[in-house]
Amino acid sequence: MRISTSTIYETGGTRISDLQSSLNKTQQQISAGTRILTPSDDPVGSARALVLQQSSAINDQYAVNRQNAKNSLSTAETSLQSVTTTLHNVKTLIINAGNGVLSDVDRGYIATELQGNLDDLLSYANATDGTGNYLFAGFSNTTAPYTKTAGGAAYSGDQGQRYLQVDTSRQLAISDIGPAIFGNIKTSNGQFNVVANPSNAGQLVATAVIDPATANALTGNNYEVVFDNTAANFTIVNKTTNTTVVPSTPYVSPQSVTFDGITTTLTNTPGAPGPGDKFSIQPGNQNIFETLTDLINILKAPANTSAARLDLTAGLTQANNNLDKSLSNVLTSRATLGTSLKEIDDLNSAGDSVGLVYKQAISEITDLDYAKAITELNQQQVTLQAAQQSFVKTSALSLFNYIN
Repeated sequence: MRISTSTIYETGGTRISDLQSSLNKTQQQISAGTRILTPSDDPVGSARALVLQQSSAINDQYAVNRQNAKNSLSTAETSLQSVTTTLHNVKTLIINAGNGVLSDVDRGYIATELQGNLDDLLSYANATDGTGNYLFAGFSNTTAPYTKTAGGAAYSGDQGQRYLQVDTSRQLAISDIGPAIFGNIKTSNGQFNVVANPSNAGQLVATAVIDPATANALTGNNYEVVFDNTAANFTIVNKTTNTTVVPSTPYVSPQSVTFDGITTTLTNTPGAPGPGDKFSIQPGNQNIFETLTDLINILKAPANTSAARLDLTAGLTQANNNLDKSLSNVLTSRATLGTSLKEIDDLNSAGDSVGLVYKQAISEITDLDYAKAITELNQQQVTLQAAQQSFVKTSALSLFNYIN
């Protein structure tokens, strides 16, 4: 078989090129530290590695979510810890205010201190997570949830609760809404808490319900029904704003009157009201800001008569009961936050273990065996050098060289 000179050159050049290509690939594998440079190197292994890498990336994202959730929950817990401390201080002040030796001036000092506590609670309720998002505003986390009002504070957030996906099948609440923490103080089983003044001498009974036709006029303020010295007429005063909402009106049993979205019914049972009898009307569900505002107003009012002292005692008792319920709400929320933080720690441990398994599996598929690769590199270098040298000698064989 005759082999032409061009065939020798072409075959030799192709072989040397293939050897150089193999050598270059081995060098790239060693440099990159992986045996799979392109999917064609190992189609099955490449596909398995891609699935594992995607799973590992998702697991890493869950870890990031858990850290974000932990930051928010820790910030909320810090705020609620401050709320708990403040409520304990308020409870101590309530007990001090009930001391019979205190004067109106002394109670005024306590009211001033309580005003500072109220402002502190308002700032805690409007706490942010450090990135400008309000913790207790629900989905409306870019707007401060509470705004100070004459009656305490108004909630402007929503009822939504924000969650983060912290694991494959677990979403975790990263905050609670303001009313669940600072509100939900049930002062009555009904819509309103109607309480007869301890100094009342008559037998009249008062009730209050929401008037459906004017419900949009509800203010959430406290009111008081007051009979005059003859018990023949009554007025209704908004105690929060100190304004008269129902002027002096003759009383005939039974009698109903509607004001600010509330319908109050006054009925002899069986006796009539006594001169100067009073009935307080409070929302059946209050928040701690309303409770503290009412308490401050009570302490600012003079208590230089027996009736006024009875009002003071009743107000302090009501405030103390409301404070206990509010403190229970805060402690319940803190317990929930603590449980969530513990769960995040457990999920972090599990996530770290899963992440390690993914990395080990990816390593087994893609990592390079350096001993084998270096041995192969040396072999390829020897083969390439031998091919180059043999090509030089083969290409030098020529009849013209013999003639020379």
